Amino acid sequence: MLRIATFSLVLSLAAIAGTAGALWYYSQPTHLSQSHQITISPGSSARTIGAQLERAGIVRSARVFAWTVRLQGLSARLEAGTYALTGQRDTPGVIQQLLEAPLQMRRATIPEGLTRQETAGVLARQGIVDSLRFTQLSGDAELAAHLGIEAPTLEGYLFPETYFFAMETSEEQVIARLVGQFHRALGDSLNDRLEAIGLDLHQAVTLASIVEGEAQAAHERPTIAGVFLRRLSLNRRLESCATVEYALGVHKKRLTNADLRVESPFNTYRHRGLPPGPIGNPGKAALIATLYPEETDFLYFVARGDGTHIFSRTNEEHVAAKRKVKRLSSASR
Repeated sequence: MLRIATFSLVLSLAAIAGTAGALWYYSQPTHLSQSHQITISPGSSARTIGAQLERAGIVRSARVFAWTVRLQGLSARLEAGTYALTGQRDTPGVIQQLLEAPLQMRRATIPEGLTRQETAGVLARQGIVDSLRFTQLSGDAELAAHLGIEAPTLEGYLFPETYFFAMETSEEQVIARLVGQFHRALGDSLNDRLEAIGLDLHQAVTLASIVEGEAQAAHERPTIAGVFLRRLSLNRRLESCATVEYALGVHKKRLTNADLRVESPFNTYRHRGLPPGPIGNPGKAALIATLYPEETDFLYFVARGDGTHIFSRTNEEHVAAKRKVKRLSSASR
């Protein structure tokens, strides 16, 4: 019995030593020298924060981070904000950094559907970027490839969202942040839908940008996406007014017949199929609507003027809908 008890004690001590050794190892610095800006959202748990830090290479283990925070009773003291962190400190040291004041931040809200030039303007007005440099960099195919985007420019991939940027943030870092948010928003689950709709990623983002440009009422996005996908499947021109505005380089309340004839590969009144690339930067709702379109037999739609559309199955119905809209518009003047 004594031998069994001794053996059990040895095993217990070995297990304790092994656990302590693992905790020690996973608390050690990762030695990542590059500084990363980590933004903690309000209400984030210690485990969520740890996962962010582990993905960025700041700590070795999200679990050990969360366990250390809870053991020290610091969960309630971790505040939302953006922090500049490296992997040069051990886990307790990283936690100590998070207890210090976050970086001074500038806030910028980028609306859905803006072009990259318009996005540059929004950020420049907040003093975050030089608009010319931002526009040049976002049009650099090499930078796009470096950020995981196989496209000539980053049009379509500068994700619209509310961001907080540190005072000294370069244009490259701002662009990387926006594109990184695009990758996170799309995610594997949405990427898996590409095969179902028969488009590659660039085509899907292009179509989502058109849906963003056409839809004002949220509930109509899947229907509009379904109409465009049906037209594509029938080799019909998309005839999107939003693509004409992009080709013209201006937003217009009403397009003329001359506008619809503008020569541009982005003019879907003249050219079949999708344009060469996105016409703006779609938000998540437009991306989801494109990846989960409504199955419909509609082929046309016309704006009522109140943010909604009349959808039609045949050209005859579409012509009648346009006449109706014209009558209503004349009556309201």
